[in-house]
Amino acid sequence: MNLAIFSLRGAAAFRNQSALLYKAAVHAGLECEERDIEDRVHFPKDRWDRVIVLAPLWPRYTFDAVRLSTPWITRNFTLYGPVDGPYSLNITFTKVIKQMRVITVSQFCKECMERSGIRVDGVVPHGIDPADFQFSEAPQYGRFNRLREEHPGKTIFFSNLSSRERKGFKHLARALQILQKERPDAWIFVLHADRTEALKYAPDLAGISNLKIEDAYNKLPFRQIALKTASCDVFVFPSLLEGFGLPVLEAMAAKRPIVCCDIPPLNELVNDRQAWLFPFQTIREKVLKRPGCVAPLHEYDPADLAATMATAMDQPKESSEKAEAAFRKSKKYHYLKVYTPLVTG
Repeated sequence: MNLAIFSLRGAAAFRNQSALLYKAAVHAGLECEERDIEDRVHFPKDRWDRVIVLAPLWPRYTFDAVRLSTPWITRNFTLYGPVDGPYSLNITFTKVIKQMRVITVSQFCKECMERSGIRVDGVVPHGIDPADFQFSEAPQYGRFNRLREEHPGKTIFFSNLSSRERKGFKHLARALQILQKERPDAWIFVLHADRTEALKYAPDLAGISNLKIEDAYNKLPFRQIALKTASCDVFVFPSLLEGFGLPVLEAMAAKRPIVCCDIPPLNELVNDRQAWLFPFQTIREKVLKRPGCVAPLHEYDPADLAATMATAMDQPKESSEKAEAAFRKSKKYHYLKVYTPLVTG
């Protein structure tokens, strides 16, 4: 059986998950190739027994996928990915996606789809390769030691955030302002993000002296991102909304203490024994035109984020215990465990 995996090759997270799907397919003995969802197909040369399209379950990518699900391209087609909330009204799109085989990445996404009247054929969480988070003592992997030498005695916080408003840039800026006022000499914060976009969403980030923005989002190999995740004392994820929360899973695999909001689907990945969770206060619904959905933004008090970061900083023993528990759970998400049933059908 031959399989084609179409994904968003220009997006770091999807590029990595596509690679893991490919590795699972090869391990299962399948003939497999990776393609970009916007690639042209040329029948009859391009024809597969199965096609998996790995992409957000947005109208634009669903319509891209339609041309790949036609009988002369493949006999077995799966649309696989996250969604940001129940769909806003779009009768044409709803009719199209109802005809597809849809698998999503979390129970949260499944419930959002079902609220829109769309059947979900299964939930397959994203996977990880534990080897991506194992590093030798070679100098090129000494990032954590170098940070400790540059900032002796300080807690090193790290966050990996894509350039979207819902990632909580404003809330993070306010929390860091609180910590800078109350604990100015106790920490530094390294933010892996697009600098221009981060400052657009939260201009106050520019005034935080303890913050270092590493302007390299979507520009690095995954192995370097994994090294960044592993090179911190505490991983912080201030997002208001996720379809899955892949950076949290990556922090679990890197055995890092995690601070995040107690929202679905993040609390599908970790509970209060495996992470430092803080509560949300209200859900603010916002129509997102590009995804074509009503996004449930989980609003929280930035002071709660700041207080939870301070607790993680002040309780290293408990932080270590939570990180160990999260690491043990991360083994459930080994890419061969989660992706082999998907690629073999």
